[in-house]
Amino acid sequence: MHHNHTRTARRAAHMALCAAIAATTVTAGVAAAEPTPGRTGAQCPRWTALLAPGTYETTPTSTTTRQTTPEILTQLGQSLTARYGSDVEVHTLTAPTTGAGSVSGVELTAVVSGLCSDTRVVFAGYGQGAEVTGDLATSIGNSKGPIPASRVVAVALVSDPRRDPTTPQLGTPVSGQGVTGSRSQSFGELTERVRTLCLEGDSYCSTTAESSPVLAAVSRALAAATSTTSTSAPTATVAPTTTAKVPTTTSAPATTTSTGQLSASQVLAQVVTVLNGLTRFTANVPAIINNLAQLPALIASSDVPGLHRVSGDLNNQVNPLVELADGLDLRLVARALKLAAPLDTTGVAVIAAEIVGVLAGLDISRIATDIGQAQEIAWTAAETLAKGDPVAAFLALTGLAPIAADLLSATASAFTGTGFPTLAQTYNATTGAGTATGTGGAAPQNGDTAVFDATDYDTAAPALTDWIVGAIDRTR
Repeated sequence: MHHNHTRTARRAAHMALCAAIAATTVTAGVAAAEPTPGRTGAQCPRWTALLAPGTYETTPTSTTTRQTTPEILTQLGQSLTARYGSDVEVHTLTAPTTGAGSVSGVELTAVVSGLCSDTRVVFAGYGQGAEVTGDLATSIGNSKGPIPASRVVAVALVSDPRRDPTTPQLGTPVSGQGVTGSRSQSFGELTERVRTLCLEGDSYCSTTAESSPVLAAVSRALAAATSTTSTSAPTATVAPTTTAKVPTTTSAPATTTSTGQLSASQVLAQVVTVLNGLTRFTANVPAIINNLAQLPALIASSDVPGLHRVSGDLNNQVNPLVELADGLDLRLVARALKLAAPLDTTGVAVIAAEIVGVLAGLDISRIATDIGQAQEIAWTAAETLAKGDPVAAFLALTGLAPIAADLLSATASAFTGTGFPTLAQTYNATTGAGTATGTGGAAPQNGDTAVFDATDYDTAAPALTDWIVGAIDRTR
């Protein structure tokens, strides 16, 4: 876009950028609403805590990726209930729309508007929930919200994608800011009652152009697109999502809002998730290709130990792909990375866009199912052979041939030829990753692709709870 030489060309390129992203992204806002009286007197709790989780905080343990997810808001709610009993009501606000990443600004505003008039309010949000909570707090602090600022006790924003580095931090301070940039307004009257919590390595809330150049480029591209786009967007493209054990396909991406629209930070959330897992997967590509190539000969020779080994290795090697794609729209991510490519001086975005575009064309659910079934058959055959019954082991393998054939067909577009392996190799070299052994991923060397363990926030829960408890106690 910046290399065109005429005003007409520049305008056409900018319009193309906006049109491309408008199909999936709009800027989210928080609507103001008139307060409603609700319950009063004895029915009204002294304090109400509204907890807004992000995409991966809704359930303690993911049933699809088998990853443990952070429980910092869960711990906060339990601590408040234990300390204040019936004096506090704790509400965890999950998105009412299937597949939505977090409660929307409009939905949170409606909840606040419906609170009884005598209760004092504590807000806490994580990830996308922190973004929505922070936006509402900004409105309230500037006299544009559904309740007056005097009723707000505390606002805690954990892993806020719009974190301002000047906002006081809980725990160890970190550098950088939220991946989508700071809010355009301060928290107004609530400024002294707001705290952020961000851990080192969490690119969602501690991004810098130096440490995460790709995410910074994506953020700028999305900001440029959404700033000139006011058209309502349809829901994002449906993408298959799976695990090797229990494959699932979502009816809508995990970050679709209740209105079927996506904010820039919701797109970035998907980009962050994909980049966090992409290096682990691409490092495994040579080993995956090698193991797929061995399958036909191993089946033809009824090599039970070999099939047992290869199927197990494939399960481990493909698992990073299953995890990075789970609940996400890979076509959307590829499109966002492609838009950011001209702004990314590292060259990572353009390569990642091509890789993710290829992966978006795969039926990951089918691949995961085939590998899971192949592994089960191979395990059964190996156990039977170990018991001294080679005939039964041979019979157990009879169902493997059609599964292997389907697996090879499902993976052919990416894992045959030299195109995709070359892309994967180039990506690993560009990001500075090492070579995988075949059963795990290599350690990435930059902030864009570094894997951040969100469960580290669990250890920060006491700091969050202590601050909120202190704020509540001061209102007694």
